[in-house]
Amino acid sequence: MDELTRRLDAARPVLPRRGEPLTATSEARLQEIPRAARAGARRPLYLSVAAAVVVFLAATVGMVALGKPTAGYATATPPLLQPTPVDGSPEVLLMRLSERVVPHGTAGNVRFQAWSLSLVLGDDGRVEETSIAPEVRTVEHRADGSRIEVRRGQPYDSDGRPIAVEGYDVGSLIWEEDFGAGEYPFVFGTPPTVAADFGPFLEQPLGRTGVTTGDYLLQLSNLLTEQTLSPEQLRAALQFLATRPDLEVEGAVTDRLDRPGLSFVTDSRAPGEYAERIVVSDAGLGILSIETTYIGHDRTDLPSPAVINYTAWE
Repeated sequence: MDELTRRLDAARPVLPRRGEPLTATSEARLQEIPRAARAGARRPLYLSVAAAVVVFLAATVGMVALGKPTAGYATATPPLLQPTPVDGSPEVLLMRLSERVVPHGTAGNVRFQAWSLSLVLGDDGRVEETSIAPEVRTVEHRADGSRIEVRRGQPYDSDGRPIAVEGYDVGSLIWEEDFGAGEYPFVFGTPPTVAADFGPFLEQPLGRTGVTTGDYLLQLSNLLTEQTLSPEQLRAALQFLATRPDLEVEGAVTDRLDRPGLSFVTDSRAPGEYAERIVVSDAGLGILSIETTYIGHDRTDLPSPAVINYTAWE
């Protein structure tokens, strides 16, 4: 895997609405990608669920000449979550969940499982094949530097059952990279501990204000794949989400790592086409997962609804 491919694969872009023009910053960054990397008759389009590590494409989708995805990728999208109705408004429930947050995990370490949709485009630009690329990513931040390690995740069928694929070794190393002290290019600074400050904090890398709730969720996902939040920072993030009027309660769910939580959803980023969903632990673990689901009716390569990317923090 060459360096450009690695960097683009490491980026989790915030996807624009259909027909929405790129910002000046995004347009400039897109032009910086070598023409050879954007050329080729068959090219996969990865909607990555990983943190923006070296190249942060705020509103663009990276297209790289990687060739057709191997048979090692699961061809079924992850199953939809099955919520059980609960009583309470989003504001009340999120405020209650924020009060339950307790310290957990190892400071400085981020580990998550992720699935992302890969599209193979033909000469005419039409989607010829879709697949799901599972991976397990570990980000370690130490006083003497940082390290990223990406390994192949477990493929699942459309019912969520693990499957074995010939030639695909679960747990095998995909790529790794080490950074010296001060070299890791963080996209975000230090997260705030006050709810009112969290919106502007998430907007800053985008270079614009007034973004949708769906955009905030994707930005929050980018943040969580980059660094670990303290309990105070997590509380502020959840209390900020409690102020979003278009975030709806779906109900109680068991997440993809078999943990209980409450699911909240919005389609504000792309109404009628895509919905962003966040699952918050009711056992004090904070944010368990964030995902995007296709809910439109124009695509012929996917059923509707269908999960197209998913990140679950361990």
